[in-house]
Amino acid sequence: MFLILLILTQIDLSGYVETRPYLMWADSVNISGYNRGWLELKYEGENYGTQVGFDCLVPYDTIGFGYLFEKISISRLALWLGSERLRISVGKQRLYWGVARIFRPFDVFNPINFFEPGYERPGSNAILGYLSIGRLSNIRLISLPKYNLKKSFSGLRIGSNLFKNDIGFNLMHQPSPRRSIIGIEITGDWVIGYWNEMSYNIDDTLNYVKASVGVDYTFPFMLYGMVEFFFDGSGADNPEDYDWQKRINGERITLAKEYLYLSLGFVNNPYLRPAVNTVINLNDHSLILIPQLSHSPGENIEIVAGLNLFAGKETTEFKKTSLFDGQVYIWLRVFF
Repeated sequence: MFLILLILTQIDLSGYVETRPYLMWADSVNISGYNRGWLELKYEGENYGTQVGFDCLVPYDTIGFGYLFEKISISRLALWLGSERLRISVGKQRLYWGVARIFRPFDVFNPINFFEPGYERPGSNAILGYLSIGRLSNIRLISLPKYNLKKSFSGLRIGSNLFKNDIGFNLMHQPSPRRSIIGIEITGDWVIGYWNEMSYNIDDTLNYVKASVGVDYTFPFMLYGMVEFFFDGSGADNPEDYDWQKRINGERITLAKEYLYLSLGFVNNPYLRPAVNTVINLNDHSLILIPQLSHSPGENIEIVAGLNLFAGKETTEFKKTSLFDGQVYIWLRVFF
């Protein structure tokens, strides 16, 4: 009982509330968006800890500004044991895999969000193990178990540092449906920051390569620029060959083979950060232009205003997937 009381008094409680209205236009103008509440309770002792996160989403639309309450979901529920050198974590937890900024061939756990790369990622039911070997090397093991063991997904990453480059070797496998991923990732900083993530994928009916290569640099006057190129061998060159059904089912996030992500923004003022981001489909020449302005009027308040413009022919990916020509949005988030 004493141990339980001790833990309760040392729980770290944090979270945020936010609202995100969107104004969208094409032949007509519509307003939609959502309100969200996020609450996280976390306790971390010397050799053990636990984390619980609750997510509540309340979307609304322009027709009478009606609200639809969605039930509160548990997005984090995990327990970890061990020190920073040897640790195992079990439960619903946030998973990161890969080193690329936007397109991550190894991150099969979370979909790409072009509009907000740092979004709150949903939790996954997993067993995650970490072992530190010396000062520069480590091993990560992961398993997403299923009742049918053949459908379980498992992975291994061996990481080290060579010539001031962080290098990771990855191997992932799922017996049924058959899926294997093997590859390497490299990241470093030599005048400019750079990263490379490449995987060879073996599916039931198709073998293909995915690769993401990027660089970033901070120019004079604290102007930050980033470029990332993505190649997906399972994609299509021609819009007529896009697999829209897999996109609808959530089995695919991108449809083409080649993409380019560009970002340029000033980072000299932490309270006011203008930026322009662009996602380009190099195969069908459609794009999303995302000018954005972030403002922090207080320590725990963040306001983001921006514009999403969809350009391209009617049959192209980014034009066809959006019902609108553009969106104006303003996000308000308050942390506690």
